[in-house]
Amino acid sequence: MRSMPVNDIKYERHDIFSAPIFQFENKVLINELKEFILEREISGIESNVAKEIKSNLHESAFDFFQNESQIVLNTRNFVAYCIKKVINDIKDEKFDYELNFSESWYHVGETNSSHDIHNHANCSWCGIYYIQSGDPDSGGQTFFQNPINSIYKDYGTDHIEKSAIAITPSDGLLVIFPSILNHYQALYTGKMKRIVVAFNTRVLGKV
Repeated sequence: MRSMPVNDIKYERHDIFSAPIFQFENKVLINELKEFILEREISGIESNVAKEIKSNLHESAFDFFQNESQIVLNTRNFVAYCIKKVINDIKDEKFDYELNFSESWYHVGETNSSHDIHNHANCSWCGIYYIQSGDPDSGGQTFFQNPINSIYKDYGTDHIEKSAIAITPSDGLLVIFPSILNHYQALYTGKMKRIVVAFNTRVLGKV
């Protein structure tokens, strides 16, 4: 029997179970948005959600995007534009979409604030918009955990061994990520307040 030359063997590669993270930047909104948020003077966890995993954080109720002020409307419109860009990129199409922001809120983090590991249920895409990232070199990074868990490791699996990636906050950075990703805010030790707006999105279909 004649053996097949190795060079004649055809193969295909399929990258499956991907978890893309998108980053946008908009510094135009952040000064007015910061002023709007700090004027509210919230205390504690107004949302009453998962208090036990939040330390030295003040968190609004989960209806931030329902506020009718112009700066909140502008922020919501910016976020919606970016979500639609994400869906068009993922699906390789050019459509408008009907979105529902099922939850939206903001955090004001004090010195030694942190938010333990969690994910967001009942939505498809989530986002974090860093309004004031705080003092430099003071922690507060957002870590996203690898959704692929391998119980065996050798040279053939070291390309998936990274357990997490860190996003370093910067003023005006918007990070959009799939809701399945476990993530957490590392300990922030700076003295400047750390301010973020966050949201959960449902994509209801094409317009």
